[in-house]
Amino acid sequence: MSGHSHIKAGSGCEIYRFEGPNLEKFWLTSPSQLSNIIEGNQKIWINIQNHTHQEWIEAIQNRYKIHPLILEDIQHSSQQPKIEFFEDMVFITLKMIYSMDQKLDHIKTERISILFGENYLITFQEKPEDIFDLIRVRLENPQGKMRRLGTDYFAYTLLDTIIDQYYQILEIIIIDMEKREDRLLKNTGQFNLSTIYSLRKKVEYLRRNTWSVRELLSKWKKEEHRFLKKKNQVYLNDAYDHCLEIIDNLEIQKESLNSLVEMYMALLSIRQNEITKTLTIIATIFIPLTFLAGVYGMNFENMPELSWKYGYFATWMVFVMVVLALIFYFKKRKWL
Repeated sequence: MSGHSHIKAGSGCEIYRFEGPNLEKFWLTSPSQLSNIIEGNQKIWINIQNHTHQEWIEAIQNRYKIHPLILEDIQHSSQQPKIEFFEDMVFITLKMIYSMDQKLDHIKTERISILFGENYLITFQEKPEDIFDLIRVRLENPQGKMRRLGTDYFAYTLLDTIIDQYYQILEIIIIDMEKREDRLLKNTGQFNLSTIYSLRKKVEYLRRNTWSVRELLSKWKKEEHRFLKKKNQVYLNDAYDHCLEIIDNLEIQKESLNSLVEMYMALLSIRQNEITKTLTIIATIFIPLTFLAGVYGMNFENMPELSWKYGYFATWMVFVMVVLALIFYFKKRKWL
């Protein structure tokens, strides 16, 4: 048994080979090593990282006689999630969406393709890191379902792990939404509307992918194939229900985002009205002062107050009294 790490630099292949209580692990750096590992009727999980390397694709194709159309789908990163059934294998492709540090800005998306037959399951990944550590741990248990229930259950477990990550992203979105609401209510000025539209795109992207996985599972449930065991249908139903729950929650979050935008616009309008109200009050206070200043700024010769000894001080008293009277009036009317 050889040690390995599932995160390696460059391209590589991780292999788990098991039969009964025995489990062997391998890390291969060259496709030429495959022929020494893949032998007999032992069950095997082959996890190819950085599948864009043509030599790995050719090695797997030669060993398992994979249809060229499947290989084309594997190498097409823009391929929509789907499941296809062939006489001697089943092919699934979908998106892994995950965040290693539980931060919304660090969400990663990766295409993963799953191919399985009677005794083998092959995963094709775009990047060296993944979310399957728990599956690796479960494989260590010789009495576990991963060993006993066949490759279709193994494929389901991979799908279920990916769907669980959709749940994690949903939770991150919900927490982020709550923070944005608190920030908006505390200070409208610190609220960035462009980030809301960015978040809405993430919600829609996750909803679209979850919906595609739901359709994939629906097709799987209806199919009759020699590699698909009826006793494993209950697990598919559970994964299907999880997809529906995620989609429903994402619809709620989408509505919440719309409500948040409406709240922002309403609070912004209230804030602008407050500013307008303040400016109007200030202008109203200065209107009579401007009038009085204009009258006594005309400099006519026959203006008795101009030659009065206390005229300047009296004018200031009038100004102050006018301001105080207006402030008292505004407060009485609850405009201030």
